[in-house]
Amino acid sequence: MPEKLPIKALETALDDIVSIKLKDQRVFRGRLTSCDMYMNLTLSSAEELEEDRVRAKYGSVLIRGNNILWIQIPD
Repeated sequence: MPEKLPIKALETALDDIVSIKLKDQRVFRGRLTSCDMYMNLTLSSAEELEEDRVRAKYGSVLIRGNNILWIQIPD
């Protein structure tokens, strides 16, 4: 059964590919490499998506938790 606490769910998704939508409507996809108690995240092999197409490739990115609208993690 999946963990109900958001930070625990993120910790179990470490090294998985996740999608993240920011408050400014941008969507990023990449391998989750770290997270902290403020839900600040780092992604490797990060891509910015626009209408499900790759708009830009960034490599490693840091996303501040207060900018996140939602996070999609694999089942």
